[in-house]
Amino acid sequence: MADPAPAYLPIEDYAVIGDCGSAALISKHGSIDWLCWPDFHSPSIFAALLDAKEGGFFRIRPVGDYTVERRYVEDTNVLETTFTTEEGVLRLTDCMPVARPEAYDRAFWPDHEILRAVACTAGEVTVDVACDPRLDYARIDPPLSERGALGYFYNYGAQALIIRSEIPLTLSENRGALHGRMTLAAGDERVLAMTFEEGEPAVLPLLGAHAQQKIDDTIDYWQTWSARCTYEGPYRSAVVRSALTLKLMTFSQSGAIVAAPTTSLPEAIGGERNWDYRYCWLRDAALALRALFELGYDEEGQAFFAWLLHATRLTVPQLRVLYDVYGRIHLDEHTLDHLEGYR
Repeated sequence: MADPAPAYLPIEDYAVIGDCGSAALISKHGSIDWLCWPDFHSPSIFAALLDAKEGGFFRIRPVGDYTVERRYVEDTNVLETTFTTEEGVLRLTDCMPVARPEAYDRAFWPDHEILRAVACTAGEVTVDVACDPRLDYARIDPPLSERGALGYFYNYGAQALIIRSEIPLTLSENRGALHGRMTLAAGDERVLAMTFEEGEPAVLPLLGAHAQQKIDDTIDYWQTWSARCTYEGPYRSAVVRSALTLKLMTFSQSGAIVAAPTTSLPEAIGGERNWDYRYCWLRDAALALRALFELGYDEEGQAFFAWLLHATRLTVPQLRVLYDVYGRIHLDEHTLDHLEGYR
């Protein structure tokens, strides 16, 4: 059976999730094709967006043919993808957990986590899972160890990428990729979690009801934030959606806002204008500041302005084209010649 997904999708076929620290791009076929941890500008974990064969991905979708509908849960950055097959309907919910401060008092939360919950809502659907991390822009194929109920660990130096799944997974014979299949009937639900840790201790992701509570907490966080928007003019839903995206691209530790969560996507296919936009570009700063204040998000606007004053003061009397999320300017530019590049 032919793969329903082409090697390279149009950029508009991707949705974004994030937690104000990093972001992931998910295709309409349920594949995380771009993820950098721990920060927006960190080396990639998955980069199939830039090299479909070697970049790495984390895909969840039905076996066989299907149609796709997608939406964000209302006023959130929680993504729902609905696959409809001849036999049934599968809903995939994706998020990077984030919550109000009091939620962190109830339990330990991993510093960096993605939750992927699948639910069969009608009929019967066979789910296919494939997870193939390629760290550091696909320059590192990390070793994998199976640790029973604790999940699968990809270790590299002091870093650990941890995969836990309620769908049984098996290791590929020739490399560290994970695969799994399970047939779900109406009402069946399963959760998969992936976390990234540096140093010790590592906080393992919890599945089942704990994971669902995190998804609910994340929905509550974003909806509470969206409700603060003071704009009441035309196209309010589109304005709120844009504000949510701007907030998602805010680095919470400093207040900086990245221009985009991606790098190396060409302005024109085959062109050379494909720079790294996972930094704060000053040409965008005034527009972002104005938008935040005019929408009533004074706290975010003040945090960004404070970061801007700090970062630019360090380079007086000159202003730099871009700064990283910590305000640093000594950023080495290099070309990823080993990657094929988008399309």
